[in-house]
Amino acid sequence: MDFDLSVWMTRGPYILRGLYETLVLLAGVLVISAPLAVLTGLALEARSRWLRLPALGLSWLIRGVPPLIILFIAYYVLPVVLDIRMDSLTAAVAGFVLYNTFIMGEVVAAGLRSVPKGQHEAIAAAGLPWFRSLRRIILPQAMPTIIPPYVSYSMDMVKGTALAGAIGVTEMVTRANQAIVATNRPFEILIGVAIIYGIIDAFLIALQMWSERRWDHKGHLSA
Repeated sequence: MDFDLSVWMTRGPYILRGLYETLVLLAGVLVISAPLAVLTGLALEARSRWLRLPALGLSWLIRGVPPLIILFIAYYVLPVVLDIRMDSLTAAVAGFVLYNTFIMGEVVAAGLRSVPKGQHEAIAAAGLPWFRSLRRIILPQAMPTIIPPYVSYSMDMVKGTALAGAIGVTEMVTRANQAIVATNRPFEILIGVAIIYGIIDAFLIALQMWSERRWDHKGHLSA
């Protein structure tokens, strides 16, 4: 079988426009879901059962539903319920944010549990403001536990963006599939797409290593 890279000269720009949509979707989901995940993690670890039990119930429900079903709900049901117009990309962001918030929320909760109880007791005894103690003492010690699974889920999210094609988002895999149909050159196109995904994952791993060094240093300073 001959290997013809010229297919990327003709179809590459079309596929790379799908990469742009993939990156916009990924960035939107990660940026929006990150603070929501922190709030969810705090709710999951809250002393008040009025916060903890609803958070646990929603987490169990959302994490038990396949992401594709959540995307369908966001695309077909949410606009009807809210009586708004919603394009496929916005619906995909909304669906993935909902799913990722509770997935990452469990990660944040596990990170908070990793901080020694003595730290929480010392903060309470000292009467430090809650938000300041969370930002300056608790989170710096929890982040080394949070970052590795967070990046791992982010890498899963990179691949999961392909599901958005089911609701009409012309992300990279959707465009690659269309290019395969048009050219009948699946090998060259799929190898190229795999390399692009590998580059994105390598960037996330490098970001993880940098973040771990940064937060580990902060954790030692706070301890």
